[in-house]
Amino acid sequence: MKNSLPLFLALALLGAGGARAEGHPNGVAGRVKGQTAPLPSVGVYAYQLADLSLHKVTTDTQGRFLFQDLPAGLYKIIAHKPGFLPAVVPLTRATAQAYQFLELELAERAPGRINAAGDDFWAIRSRIPADVLRDIDRHEGEMHLASFAAPKSGQGLFHTEMQAMTGVEQTPSAGAGQVSDGRVGIEGRVGGVDLAVEGRFWQLSPGSFAPEGGGVGTGGGQSSVLTIGLEAGESSRIRLTSFNNRLDHRNGDGGETPVDLEHYQVSWSQDVGQNGRSDFAAQYTNESNYHRHGWIDPVNIPEASRTWRVEGAYTTSLGDSGTLQTGLRYREQQFGLGASAEEPAQSNIDLFGRGGTRIRPAVLVEYGLYSTLSDGSLSLAPQGGVVLQLGSNWQAKASASRRVYQDAPTALHFTPSLYEEGDLCEQGSDACYELHVSRKVGDEDDDNQISFGALHRTVGETLRLYFSDQFADRLESLYLVRGDELPEVQVSMSHKLSPQVLATLQSRVASGGGGTFVSSDRQTYENRVRYMVTSLDTQFQSTATGVFVAFHRLEQDLDPLNTPQHDAERLEFERLRLMLSQDLNILLDLAGDWVVQINMEVSRGTTLSPSSSDELRRRFLGGIAVKF
Repeated sequence: MKNSLPLFLALALLGAGGARAEGHPNGVAGRVKGQTAPLPSVGVYAYQLADLSLHKVTTDTQGRFLFQDLPAGLYKIIAHKPGFLPAVVPLTRATAQAYQFLELELAERAPGRINAAGDDFWAIRSRIPADVLRDIDRHEGEMHLASFAAPKSGQGLFHTEMQAMTGVEQTPSAGAGQVSDGRVGIEGRVGGVDLAVEGRFWQLSPGSFAPEGGGVGTGGGQSSVLTIGLEAGESSRIRLTSFNNRLDHRNGDGGETPVDLEHYQVSWSQDVGQNGRSDFAAQYTNESNYHRHGWIDPVNIPEASRTWRVEGAYTTSLGDSGTLQTGLRYREQQFGLGASAEEPAQSNIDLFGRGGTRIRPAVLVEYGLYSTLSDGSLSLAPQGGVVLQLGSNWQAKASASRRVYQDAPTALHFTPSLYEEGDLCEQGSDACYELHVSRKVGDEDDDNQISFGALHRTVGETLRLYFSDQFADRLESLYLVRGDELPEVQVSMSHKLSPQVLATLQSRVASGGGGTFVSSDRQTYENRVRYMVTSLDTQFQSTATGVFVAFHRLEQDLDPLNTPQHDAERLEFERLRLMLSQDLNILLDLAGDWVVQINMEVSRGTTLSPSSSDELRRRFLGGIAVKF
């Protein structure tokens, strides 16, 4: 969902490159002003594209700023103040001894206009690096509701975002059911505390997808998520999150087996002194039948589990060129709750340290060490990496981590976590190797860029890898087992098809396996997995229209070992998703920001059950979102 907000940006580059001017210090100086007067307390960032280094200063009462001794390189200078549109300026530093001066003008956010370059608020944000965006969004609300205009005199102190969608989901054998999806976000200030609240509710009407003849299917369910963020100034932040989910899973005998998942999490961050930060996080997860009942049923997946996790870390700066973090994580898992026999609880303690050191002008070295203590056993996993600048527009990043020592592994190798693909290198893997290369194409103010990546992971624990964050789509997942080798190739490309059309393509393809496990039928299988996840996001900025297309294909093969009478089994899953969004403010003069959304999905899946059919599932939702 994109907002069409007005933009006015005036920039004058009064000095660039060359030798140091007489009477001026080395570095980049400048002034930020509004439409009529200088702006104090503006955050100004200098982001070097080669080594991802970030410098930040704040303007004085006269709107002036200065970066002293800024090294040579290619930079983005970003100016931001809450209530104003950010400014993004490309800058090339030929030498650290050069003096350069910039003058930037920021305009207040006001509905109904697009600047002379045709850029809106979201077009500007797309040119701001992620590190800077995180800092900007933290100043305007922990829940990233930064697109709201600042409150003016006479207006309320809170801003609200609401979204409501409804539609149907249908399969040929089960019929149709009604789907409802709603979201609400509120951000504002209470006393001296910034408050942000976000909630989501999803429901599938009871009785939906009850298969004919009492087959296996879903009888309905609901899911709710609530997140609360609190920030006292810029030094202390608290975040509370809760998930409550339930599905009614129908068995082949006509009975029901509820699928439940509860998750609660709290995190706290506090700045310490000038260069330090303390972080604390705790979470609790209670699930029943969530991980076990899928297309594949490894015998060591428990029917229910409870997990506690507590983590603390301290981060400090090592001068101007490095950081160091040390921490401790405690985890406890209980399996086999409920009707099944209870297994002994498992607990372990992770000690970790990681950091980075910048070697000027364009080399960043990263390092880390993870050690795990579990019931008297010990494992060690060092990691390292490097970020390099390759020419003015090229950048490369490489990292490696490997478990070099492990003593007395536990008997039950399953991690009941909601893994995403990006988590595997830090958790759940015995080894992980990554290489990424990116290139900026065209002029610096263009949005054209391309990147390639390659990963190779060795899975150390049986786990379930999910490809959808929707609770009801839990079958869109694959089991990975101990010993699987999983190489993956990644491609990302952003290209401006015209001055008003920006397209972004992302794709991940992986194929591997080789691990063995015992299924619920007590047969030993060799695991093989393949997946492709591709998306294309196109933004028509002149009309504030968005078109998003995504395609997922998952495959898993089971090759029986030592049982030639059994044939190999295969599951396949495909999903095609099309989402359309239209900002109505570009067409109509409305008081708030209104967006119409349409979401259409078609998926097809086959299970390992002999009675399963290869049929299409269709989902269609439509709704509207508003910010005020």
